[in-house]
Amino acid sequence: MFDKDKIISKLIGNPFDTQTEGEHITVAELKTIDKNGLKETIDINTALVSPSLINKIKSSHVNPYVNLSGAYYREDYEYKPSFSLYLSKSSGLSKAEPLVVSWCSGNHTTFMVDQGFLSAFKLSPRLLDSEILWDDLKEPQYDIVKIKPLSEYKFPTYSEAYVKIKKDYLETYLAYRKKVAVQIFTIKRDIVIDEEISTLLKNKKHFIEEFKQLEIRISRFDNKKDTARLEINGFKLLLENSGNNEKEETGAGHYWKGIDGLVTEWRARHEMPFEYVYVSDKVLAVYETDEDYEVHPLSGGVSYRNQWAVTHCDRVGKNAIKIEIKKLYEGNGYTVIDYWNKFSIHPSEIIEGENIAEKAERLIRKFFLFGRILTNLFNGLLELNYLSKDLISLDEECVEYTGWSGFSEFNAIAQHVDLKYFSKEQFISRCKKLYIILGENLKEKPLRKIVDMLGFPASDTEKLRSIKLLELIIAYIKVTEESGLDPLVNKDIIVKRVLENKSFNALLELSAVNSIRQLDAHKANDSKARLHKAMIDLGVEPNSISNNYSDACWQAYDSLDKMFLRLNVLFSN
Repeated sequence: MFDKDKIISKLIGNPFDTQTEGEHITVAELKTIDKNGLKETIDINTALVSPSLINKIKSSHVNPYVNLSGAYYREDYEYKPSFSLYLSKSSGLSKAEPLVVSWCSGNHTTFMVDQGFLSAFKLSPRLLDSEILWDDLKEPQYDIVKIKPLSEYKFPTYSEAYVKIKKDYLETYLAYRKKVAVQIFTIKRDIVIDEEISTLLKNKKHFIEEFKQLEIRISRFDNKKDTARLEINGFKLLLENSGNNEKEETGAGHYWKGIDGLVTEWRARHEMPFEYVYVSDKVLAVYETDEDYEVHPLSGGVSYRNQWAVTHCDRVGKNAIKIEIKKLYEGNGYTVIDYWNKFSIHPSEIIEGENIAEKAERLIRKFFLFGRILTNLFNGLLELNYLSKDLISLDEECVEYTGWSGFSEFNAIAQHVDLKYFSKEQFISRCKKLYIILGENLKEKPLRKIVDMLGFPASDTEKLRSIKLLELIIAYIKVTEESGLDPLVNKDIIVKRVLENKSFNALLELSAVNSIRQLDAHKANDSKARLHKAMIDLGVEPNSISNNYSDACWQAYDSLDKMFLRLNVLFSN
């Protein structure tokens, strides 16, 4: 009697067996083995995904091949390295995060465990003949990761390459990341076409069957009558994030700077109403780079899905977050409180001044006002019917209605700035984010229409983009104000004066930010001089930086703020 399921079960065996070697678990592997004269190639990798996405993975879609962004040179091209695994077309799975990155060059495939894992435990490498071992020297513990990095392909076989990680370290990493590890595998095996296989194929060239966690394909060879290719694609939950399943740590309490004695949960909830502790805003760093957390930059609050939230807090000074201690202990477990306690500071350590989120909000409100005034001015002058969002893309009403915490472009420029050390690379990155929200949101089409209606010749404007078009518009209004000429009657005269004045630059500060953000993409010989000039344009003395760009970052916000203030006054007049 024909029993398809029994034949398939016998054929594939148990591909869900997790490969372990003592304390180590295999998270990636590529090799070809010989089974009774027939070849079998095994290709494995591991993806880190959110637990809620597991049921959306499709076995027929999974592929252990790592997709990566290509690098090539073009003047306006910016290379952003990225690696991903495809698990399904669902959001969060079409570009899933690989635990092991890989790339191919010729007949060589190279494996390397993701640097995020290595840096999380500050592991150090140790080189052997064909392996790289990574040790945790601070413990010390050895052989945390074992990598045989290079697989060489010689038709029809792959030499062995693998990545193996100690299970307890991987479990800790998953708890840090709030992820689960899903192993993706493809097994390609040559099989003899016997009576059972012939029955499955039914004189067809292919047989395909998909199950929940695996898909099998059997294909005939054109040049081998008695042999077929079996391909098994599938996935399995390698390790769960056990952090949420463990019993909550029942610590005795915490010492907070500025608070006398040990703070226990009972004391916080029953004896300390309306008392506050202070933490450095550096606490936000780990949350700002993880999309699973929602950071509220204006208050300093953080929430993780519907599981916990640090609320009832306020930003204080340049560097601190003030938290109501009773609310902190009421709504959060000890793991969360332990982490925030590490950043405890004494009130005397608070630095007076405006924090970066307040600066960012003040700047963006001036940008919103700029959009409204500019729109109203030219709607009246040229009988247009624009809304502010038609010119600056951003919808102020929507932001006010839905809240600033959901305003992703604002959140990017409101991320904390470490006052003790903010690197040149971090400063350039922040300038990129500032330009994205202030420069790239300016819409070329409506600005070009205004320029055309003011009478600027197309030969002078056809190659200009948004910023340069806006500069012409500002210059037009500036000449109108200074000369007393009528903006409609005397168009030709005003346009001529604008085009003759090559030194006019009302957007100097925005141009400086643009120049800085381009330094990362274009490694030109004059990059040092360009950075120096841009700093001067932003009101920063380059020699005062001393390898810490935090003050320069502060000044960039203030200079842009003053620029929009000047423009708003000009357009209002």
